[in-house]
Amino acid sequence: MAMNRIMGAEAQKMQDYAKEQIERTERRGITFPEDVKEDIFRYADLIGEEDKVRSLIRNLARATEQSNAEQVQDLLSGAEMEIRELPDETIGRLELLDYGYTADDMVPLRKEAALEYHRTGSKIYCLGADGSKGEYASREMILEHNGLFGMEVEEWQRRNDYDRDFDYGYDYTDDLENSLQEPMRVIDREEALKFYDAGASIYLITVFPRPVYVTERMEIERGPENYQMASTEWERFHNLEWEMKKYPQIQSLREANLLLGTGKTFGIYQIRDGSAGESYAFMNRDFIESHGMQIRKEDYELIYTADLPGNTSLEDIYEQFNINHPADFRGHSLSVSDVVVLNDNGHVTAHFVDSMSFPELDSFLNLEEISLDELAYEMDERYFAIQRTEEGYDYSFYDEKFRLIDGGVYENPEQSIEEVADILMKEEGWSGDRIRGEYDELMEKVEEVEAEVMKEIQRSQGEYKPLAKVEELEEANYNMIDNVLNNLPPKKKPYLEYYAAEYDEFHGMGGYEKSTDLSKIAAVYEKYQEDPESSYKICGMGIIYRDPEDSLFDETELGIVRGTTIHGDVLDDVRFLRDQPVVREGIEKIREVFPDYRYIPIHDVREAMYPEKMTTEELAEALDEIAEDFDSYDYRDHIEPGENTIQEVMLDLQSGNIGSYISYLKDIVEEECEQSVRAGVLIERLKTYEPELQKEPEPMAYVNYCENRDLMNPRCQKLADLDALVARQDKEWYADRNPKSNEPTMTAQMFFTVYYAEKGDKFLHHFKGKIDIGTGNGGIVSQLKLQNEMRLTDESWIGYQKGKGDEEFQKYMEDLTDMQNHILPYLQSFCSLEEKGVQERREQQVAEKRENRVPATQSTVELKAEINREMISGSRSTSQKVAKVSASEKEKKPSIHERLEINKKKIQEKQGKDKPERGADRGVR
Repeated sequence: MAMNRIMGAEAQKMQDYAKEQIERTERRGITFPEDVKEDIFRYADLIGEEDKVRSLIRNLARATEQSNAEQVQDLLSGAEMEIRELPDETIGRLELLDYGYTADDMVPLRKEAALEYHRTGSKIYCLGADGSKGEYASREMILEHNGLFGMEVEEWQRRNDYDRDFDYGYDYTDDLENSLQEPMRVIDREEALKFYDAGASIYLITVFPRPVYVTERMEIERGPENYQMASTEWERFHNLEWEMKKYPQIQSLREANLLLGTGKTFGIYQIRDGSAGESYAFMNRDFIESHGMQIRKEDYELIYTADLPGNTSLEDIYEQFNINHPADFRGHSLSVSDVVVLNDNGHVTAHFVDSMSFPELDSFLNLEEISLDELAYEMDERYFAIQRTEEGYDYSFYDEKFRLIDGGVYENPEQSIEEVADILMKEEGWSGDRIRGEYDELMEKVEEVEAEVMKEIQRSQGEYKPLAKVEELEEANYNMIDNVLNNLPPKKKPYLEYYAAEYDEFHGMGGYEKSTDLSKIAAVYEKYQEDPESSYKICGMGIIYRDPEDSLFDETELGIVRGTTIHGDVLDDVRFLRDQPVVREGIEKIREVFPDYRYIPIHDVREAMYPEKMTTEELAEALDEIAEDFDSYDYRDHIEPGENTIQEVMLDLQSGNIGSYISYLKDIVEEECEQSVRAGVLIERLKTYEPELQKEPEPMAYVNYCENRDLMNPRCQKLADLDALVARQDKEWYADRNPKSNEPTMTAQMFFTVYYAEKGDKFLHHFKGKIDIGTGNGGIVSQLKLQNEMRLTDESWIGYQKGKGDEEFQKYMEDLTDMQNHILPYLQSFCSLEEKGVQERREQQVAEKRENRVPATQSTVELKAEINREMISGSRSTSQKVAKVSASEKEKKPSIHERLEINKKKIQEKQGKDKPERGADRGVR
């Protein structure tokens, strides 16, 4: 058993149980291969449930005994899928119990999985061997903890349900429409804490389509590095930061949101400890005024803020903060001398809590505004800066690369800096949303760009020349600066830079390097990959398209390499770059640098692998070919010589069974192997596949298993041919009976699937069946009719089905009646009529049984068949009872279809139904 850890008592107990079950199976003469045993032991260790382990071993034993390798593989695949649905495929519940954590509120994780789930927004707990879990952990706590970890069961179920729905194609459109629709902006932990404290709505970055709201500060303190919030809300709070700089009395962003915001909020102010306000604390307004004191804002501190529900009154607030304090309220109960501030969509009022009322305090909101000397704005990745001077205001406009576009001096110092900025940006045509920025930070970036320009000039000239400076402003290319004006610059050709990012999703969170030297960048990327820390961040490598002649696409960045896969397919959605020779050459160069990496080609290359519209036969041949190429050894183990696998796959596809093939192809894609790209294209072909059926195709039969191997060749053939073959073999074996026991010397069970379709059907129907050959009951259809009649008329069997509930019983009887009255007669029309001798033998045996004249030498097989027939016959009306009749009477008997109609009516009357059963009126003759 391939396990490297020391096994605890619970895990060892489960392994012993699995071993005992395997040994019991082996004592019956059934031997499992070693690799199957390994899979069983692994399943037992990770799933850890005796019932499931026992069921798996029994089913494997049954399939092995029947030499059904396909079913064995299906069972093992199902067990593997159960393991894959664990949050961490390397640890199960038993190891958690042996570790010492016995509560059932956690699913176990190891450190690597814990870090990944923490990164995507889940709360992770560091579990103790003493059964403790404490509060949920930060990333640093996870890295330091040397034990096991856990995720709450409810959180895992929520994630697992989403993954399952996604795999099954659940449409999340409605969820997205009902969730937050406006664009989200990624922020780091520091900014998330700042805005959360100010009252903003912060969301986790998760795998779910609906944003997950942060409910407490600790979720950010101990959560992942990055979060998200609505872009409009981010801009509002960001601008509030700058707005509050004009009011020294505002002490926090939370207070700025209350006093300067435009939402519906309220805040509670209480007298600050150590302030002059302590002299009138808890005193009413009359007392304060009679003693010559004043209510001053500087004596108060903001204790609490929250949203203001629709019709909430001051009395409602007073009652809540005296009787039912919110969990996050840290002040004393609302009392006299406190102040409540209401912000009703920008209309702000302050109210003193008096003995009997809430009078307004206009002076409380008299904020002293100071003028700002400098401002900076960002708009559509362009920048504007303005500062106060003696003459008025000096302003500048910059492009996205912090290069000067325009500037000047606005000579009117009487206007405020905000008014002037608004006028200038409107004159320039900058009328979009503005984001207030840091003036000093903008100037630093501008100076860096200017310094680079000067370095370029000095490199090209060696010394500063006045005429060269003029050229710098006039010429389009620094290479043409030669101290001569009016040079015409050569047209620059597109080229590629390459980059490697330690954190490919957010480059600012880790190392980042770019260069035109591909080998250098490839080495950096491999270094990132080898670092476990970078692996946690998901590093990546890509291209940067450079075209100085085209500002629209210049500096377009595309991630190409992730893990050990080269994604040429990222160009599918960027048509302009996909058609650029330099980009395609760059992809090929990356492939040369990483020859062992898996490569996913561009769409047009992938599409050329298979025709856009594939017939059923073409799809079946492609699926058979890729299965053999993907694992030729496994393919040969499961496919017997001479077996027509193409025909089997065609029947599957024509039955609408494409899900299992798509699942198999997805496994090939996930393997990231040579066949993965082809598998991906075949998945797309299967999704658009529509079966093409003949007007009325002849029914087919596929032998899943037969105890007589000769009857399995060929495994797939026309139902009529197989029915005739079975009828002949049944008659031959039944005739060859042991004289002493009257038992047939040869019998065999056959398991098969029948495929059929009627005129106008778009897909094949199919059902599975089992018959006994050698019992004298005829061919496939004949035996199916006998089985179906028994189920329809046997009182004990019908009573058992009724016990499952009315709805299920109703459906069961409808299906049986449809099978008896429609499907089996339809199939019979393609086969030879039932042999007369078989029918006569049935009637004779039943009659003899009734008269107690069953020979002592009657065989067990015959007796069993006779009892079944008698059960059918005994439930019919007197007119249908089997009796000895003359040859002339037999000739006048109703046809098989007439007798089926009679039986159907009797069944309906017995069940109290007066409406035709489904399929009864189809008129099949």
